[in-house]
Amino acid sequence: MRKLSWRWWIRWALLACLACPIRPALAHVIHVISSDNSAAFQEASDCLVQELVRNGVARRDIGLWSVAEFQDQAADAADTRLIVSLGTEAFRQVSARNTRAAVLAALIPRLSFERVLQEGNKKAGTNVSALFLDQPFGRQLDLLRLALPATRHVGVLWGPESIGQQAMLNMALQARGMESSEGLYSEGRPLIDALRAALQGADVLLSVADNTAYNSSTVANILLTSYRAKTPVIAFSPAYVKAGALLSVYSTATQAGHQVATMTAHFLQTGSLPANQYPSDFTVTTNEYVARSLGLNLEAKVLSERLRKLEHPEKKP
Repeated sequence: MRKLSWRWWIRWALLACLACPIRPALAHVIHVISSDNSAAFQEASDCLVQELVRNGVARRDIGLWSVAEFQDQAADAADTRLIVSLGTEAFRQVSARNTRAAVLAALIPRLSFERVLQEGNKKAGTNVSALFLDQPFGRQLDLLRLALPATRHVGVLWGPESIGQQAMLNMALQARGMESSEGLYSEGRPLIDALRAALQGADVLLSVADNTAYNSSTVANILLTSYRAKTPVIAFSPAYVKAGALLSVYSTATQAGHQVATMTAHFLQTGSLPANQYPSDFTVTTNEYVARSLGLNLEAKVLSERLRKLEHPEKKP
């Protein structure tokens, strides 16, 4: 049998390597990990990349990944400084990775952020920070006062996920001379009982993000019952405004993308992440049909401008 030369073995090894799929390496300074390929995550990701490049970050230093692609990586690259996770699932996967890089979680509800940290027995700190998806209670209550100046009594339907925010809401209410009526809903109990308790004497129902209390199976009953009681609903989602809530304040994916870019720039300049933040920019939307049925004339643009002026009185329009 003819002895094979060393050149043949090298050629064979190279061909074998080319025939095998090569996993992309984590060779970027900043990684953006999206929970899925939905329009919101794509919009936020595009805005973030555009802002970073506009501010001097080289495009080649930014890696865009899906959760599946991120999971396929064997190890973190030494030059990775920051991982930006978009959505709860992306943050859960990044958190489980125990990466050495700093982590900035975005487009994630505060409750979900805290739950993932608790699951991993971790704490937010200099190496982990978040831009919450939620709006601060103070902003929602200020919008209520602008839209419905006579509001003094706010109804709240809590669920098992959201009840932990009760103290924060009560502080915001007390600071504005308001009070609340509350109902606590849990699976296996009648929703209507908790909703009636929340609507008792309420001028408005403030909805809070809670998958048990507010979901596709319950939202129609909540909106209809509130409407019949002539109690307008301020929603945490623009989708609920389309479904029958009076108004909502929320932040778009683009607005979130801009703020994440600002937080990222701070990290690149200082080496430390800023503290957890609520959205700084926001959008107000109203349901004109519901407003007219309640004898109200609300203009979303006007309310938005007045709310911004209330939060930043020093800024000129």
